[in-house]
Amino acid sequence: MSLSPGLIAAVALIYMAILFAIAFYGDRRSTPMPPKIRAWVYSLSLAVYCTSWTFFGAVGQAAEQLWSFLPIYLGPTILLLTMPWVLQKMVMISKQENITSIADFIAARYGKSQSLAIVVALICLVGVLPYIALQLKGIVLGVNLLIGVHAQDTGTSAQDTALIVSLALALFTILFGTRNLDVTEHHRGMVLAIAFESLVKLLAFLAVGAFVTFGLYNGFHDLLEQAHNTAELDAFWNEAVNWPAMLVQTGMAMIAIICLPRQFHVTVVENIEPKDLRLARWVFPAYLMLAALFVAPIALAGQMLLPAGVTPDSFVISLPLAEAHPSLAVLAFIGGASAATGMVIVASVALSTMISNDMLLPWLLRRQSTERPFEAFRHWMLTARRVSIVLILLLAYVCYRLLGESTSLATIGQVSFAAIGQLAPAMFGALVWKQANRRGVFAGLIFGAMLWFYTLVLPLAARGMGWSLESFPGLTTLLYAPIGLQVDPLTRGVVLSLAGNMLLFAWVSWFSRTRVSEHWQAGRFIGHDLGTKPSSRSLLAVQVEDLLLLASRFVGEERARKSFIRFAYQQNPSKGFEPNQPANSEWIAHTERLLAGVLGASSTRAVVKAAIEGREMQVEDVVRIVDEASEVLQFNRALLQGAIENITQGISVVDQNLRLVAWNHRYLELFEYPEGLIYVGRPIAEIIRFNAERGMLGGGDVEENVAKRLYWMRQGTAHSYERVFPNGRVIELIGNPMPGGGFVMSFTDITEFREAERALKDANESLERRVAERTQELSKLNQALTEAKAHAEAANQSKTRFLAAVSHDLMQPLNAARLFSAALAHQDEALPSEAQELVRHLDSSLRSAEDLITDLLDISRLENGRIAPDRHPFALASLFDTLAAEFGVLAAEQGIDLRVRGSKQWVDSDSKLLRRILQNFLTNAFRYAKGRVVLGVRREGDHLRLEVWDRGAGIPEDKRKVIFEEFKRLDSHQTRAEKGLGLGLAIADGLCRVLAHRLEVRSWPGKGSVFSVSVPLARQPAAKPKAAAGSEVNGQPLQGTQVLCIDNEDSILTGMHSLLSRWGCQVWTARNRLECEHLLSEDVRPQLALIDYHLDEGETGTELMAWLRTRLGEPVPGVVISADGRPELVAEVHAAGLDYLPKPVKPAALRALLSRHLVLRG
Repeated sequence: MSLSPGLIAAVALIYMAILFAIAFYGDRRSTPMPPKIRAWVYSLSLAVYCTSWTFFGAVGQAAEQLWSFLPIYLGPTILLLTMPWVLQKMVMISKQENITSIADFIAARYGKSQSLAIVVALICLVGVLPYIALQLKGIVLGVNLLIGVHAQDTGTSAQDTALIVSLALALFTILFGTRNLDVTEHHRGMVLAIAFESLVKLLAFLAVGAFVTFGLYNGFHDLLEQAHNTAELDAFWNEAVNWPAMLVQTGMAMIAIICLPRQFHVTVVENIEPKDLRLARWVFPAYLMLAALFVAPIALAGQMLLPAGVTPDSFVISLPLAEAHPSLAVLAFIGGASAATGMVIVASVALSTMISNDMLLPWLLRRQSTERPFEAFRHWMLTARRVSIVLILLLAYVCYRLLGESTSLATIGQVSFAAIGQLAPAMFGALVWKQANRRGVFAGLIFGAMLWFYTLVLPLAARGMGWSLESFPGLTTLLYAPIGLQVDPLTRGVVLSLAGNMLLFAWVSWFSRTRVSEHWQAGRFIGHDLGTKPSSRSLLAVQVEDLLLLASRFVGEERARKSFIRFAYQQNPSKGFEPNQPANSEWIAHTERLLAGVLGASSTRAVVKAAIEGREMQVEDVVRIVDEASEVLQFNRALLQGAIENITQGISVVDQNLRLVAWNHRYLELFEYPEGLIYVGRPIAEIIRFNAERGMLGGGDVEENVAKRLYWMRQGTAHSYERVFPNGRVIELIGNPMPGGGFVMSFTDITEFREAERALKDANESLERRVAERTQELSKLNQALTEAKAHAEAANQSKTRFLAAVSHDLMQPLNAARLFSAALAHQDEALPSEAQELVRHLDSSLRSAEDLITDLLDISRLENGRIAPDRHPFALASLFDTLAAEFGVLAAEQGIDLRVRGSKQWVDSDSKLLRRILQNFLTNAFRYAKGRVVLGVRREGDHLRLEVWDRGAGIPEDKRKVIFEEFKRLDSHQTRAEKGLGLGLAIADGLCRVLAHRLEVRSWPGKGSVFSVSVPLARQPAAKPKAAAGSEVNGQPLQGTQVLCIDNEDSILTGMHSLLSRWGCQVWTARNRLECEHLLSEDVRPQLALIDYHLDEGETGTELMAWLRTRLGEPVPGVVISADGRPELVAEVHAAGLDYLPKPVKPAALRALLSRHLVLRG
């Protein structure tokens, strides 16, 4: 009978939907499974070992020879019951090393070799692809039987079935096998689905077996009796047991439970708790025994009840169909499909992990573009694994197409077992032979793989192609030559390839040198030191923060930081996480374990080596590392020494062996040790004895004193006592034990304290006198404090007067010079061009001198807090236009391309101080720039960022704070930095703090820098009507204006007379009140007075101006001109009804002020 394809498709879809639901539940479950359930799920998941070979192929083997199927069940059972330590050790090692695959495991043991991981991954790929094809063949076999097609048919429908199954399994594997980047983050949903499939296939096989044994026959005895009495089975019963093949296949099955990639993944990688193996070692053998229970009955019944042409591999489904039990046949099909799909899913995950971690990842790490964030790296790796899964299943489908219909399931399984079996010597060496090394593994694997291909794969291909084995040299001899035992060619090929592999592996490992890194790993795998802590000595001059940055690139910053913090608290709960501490071997091992879950052990080794060591660890590397460790130890000791040197007490530190390891200079001073006596490692007993012999430990026997103190130190007893040294000094000695052994001694000179104590005792006899003395002392102290305060205030006042004097005395000659240069500048038509150029240079030099002095005065005012900002809204464009005009000429002179990008916005600031800040930025840029300087604006929310960009040499990272210190310049470039005192940026920084504006600097060495200040935006005020007289400021309103200039410097008077006369003014000059009286007596009536503040004989400009107004009987306008810009002086001038101009006088400002006064008077 046959079933409709639609029904089969519906059953398959329902079954897959159930699998998806179970896997989805397992992944989405918020809480972990209870320990007992988890252990049962883990134990059942090990039954992924039972594939379609055991479900269909075992019956086929039993139909050829009754007991030939037993090895595939006996091998794992023997291993788990007699040698459970093998799997336990594999699980423990994998937990310790964060192993992700069998390639990872072998590579980690042999020095974390990346090339070895690639070779193992390739062998697994070659060995597992036919095995996956075998599963597809098993599923197609079941479908063909149910729909009534010949079991071995590989036509279009069978091909479509295999392709659809491949794609469906790829989808399931991608969804539930590549959800996480870290392979060691267990796939709970996938494992739960595999455990469910294990139950399904066991129940299905038991149902068919029970139906055959108890439904078609009356139990085992009846079945065997009828089979013995069937004439057609006489030849079958006469078939002898092939014991060599049985033994070899049993050994291969034992190897398979360790070396099969899917079995390693489920047993080792997906293990959550090692103790789950305790249950699994009993549950899994029991599962195998139940699975083997009905193999022989089904094989015998199939031969008796089914036609001769029926394939033995199909008996499990054919018998229910032949007996008209379609539901049982469908159940058997589902069981076979479960056996196949479980293997394909886990094998695909294991292979994709090896391909991505051991083949694709090294290529990615060698590329230049590996500096990518974690999310990009995660997406790349997961995509690589998913694409690998699809490619693996498509290759398996191609392999299925190439196998054809002649090859049995059992044959494919044995050939695949033999391929994977080539890993057995390497695994054996990894677990038990410490001398095994990478060269031996390479040699054995390559030679064994060649023999496997020549003796097993080639004969199968030759039979498929119709080739004669005679055409291949030596092949017939190897497979068919008599050796005294009846051994079939398949068994010979397996034995030859494994024997060649093992012999060459042992021979090369024995006679070749093992690398240091392999010795270390061998100790971790074999020497039972799993979990023991490595030496805490710092192996490399690298900080924990460097390892944290490295790990963050691959596992994400959040996960890496949490892992590092957790590890730090495990190491030292009291100290916590310190990123800047030197990284020791424990930190490096922790980093490797963390990365291994994502990259695999071999790729992790490559990454960490590249980041820290740079090459493989040969013997000379070990020497280098020890040297570096010594340097780090010396550095740490220097830090300790620096700390204790700043303690006023004497300090000595003794280690747990009672040897001196640290001390400070004060300790040597107190004990007056001769040179050479104290050194690191000197026994403390010798030092104590030396002090006792000098009488520093009091009276008594020397050896008794020494023994007593050594006893205290050994017992860890804290103690303290005082001793009077021969020189009369009183020393207090305090000893305290250290955690983990050792002692710290402190020595305090309390001589003065004891003397004071004695003085107090003496003073008790004359209390009244002592109180009087104390009262007098307090009075003196108060008087001293009062005097000190007066001196401080006087010093501050003196500094203020000095500042005023400096302002006045330095600015006076500069003011005169500026007046002369301004007067000359108004004679452009009378002067030749060369003279005009000299006048301009003179004016520029005077401006530079003025800037230098202004810088010094600004720094002084900033330090004294004497700058009060006048913040108000103003148009930024006016400030930028002024700066553009001011620096445009300078830019042309220096060949600089100055570009100004202004703004129509208004800002809230002090326009003068802000202009000063930007002037300093531009001046600094002009000194160091090469080519272009840009003054521009960027908007940031409710602020404008005013920026000055240059293309100078840039500022190194470590110098970006230094440049804001006074008198600091980065003159290493020697461009145009010869001018200036290095105060410009310091003033800009101080003014920004006064204005509460944020100052920033960014720089790129070799490319340029940008200085910026952020200023708040302001609303534009309503426009004010312009004064009608404003147009006459630049005309000739000063013609005939009578101006009186009063200053005690003749040069200033001369310069002022010259300048004002050229403006058309009538000028009189006077140096004091007497000369003013003389001018007034001559009937001089000035319209405006220009007067210095600091005059001779202590008279001030405001006083003289008050006298002048009284003398004239009218409020004559006056302007006080002074270099003393103190706020209180300016306030005094304004309070007197006068205007104020700072020295040196700017001609334009003076002219504007004169014009304004004349307009007001008019």
